[in-house]
Amino acid sequence: MSTRPQGDWWRFVPPEQRRRRRFKAWRLRCKERLRQRWLAVTIAFLAYGLVLLWLVLHLPPVVTLLALAPMLLVPLLGYLTYWLLWKEFHE
Repeated sequence: MSTRPQGDWWRFVPPEQRRRRRFKAWRLRCKERLRQRWLAVTIAFLAYGLVLLWLVLHLPPVVTLLALAPMLLVPLLGYLTYWLLWKEFHE
């Protein structure tokens, strides 16, 4: 992806305003990307993974297991909830 702004309208922007407007356009593009759900989930998992990696390298294994527990238990709890609701409405 090029760093130059796309479109012909940039040549009409006064030279003293181009830098500020390019920065504002870049910032708005970044904000829009961050609003995408998949990217927010990916960033959350990466942040959690970095914290977990730090715990593995610097703390005893028991603390690491406690930090890993939510990552393992939340999907299981979600599946259990789904299964119980499905069972309730289909039987």
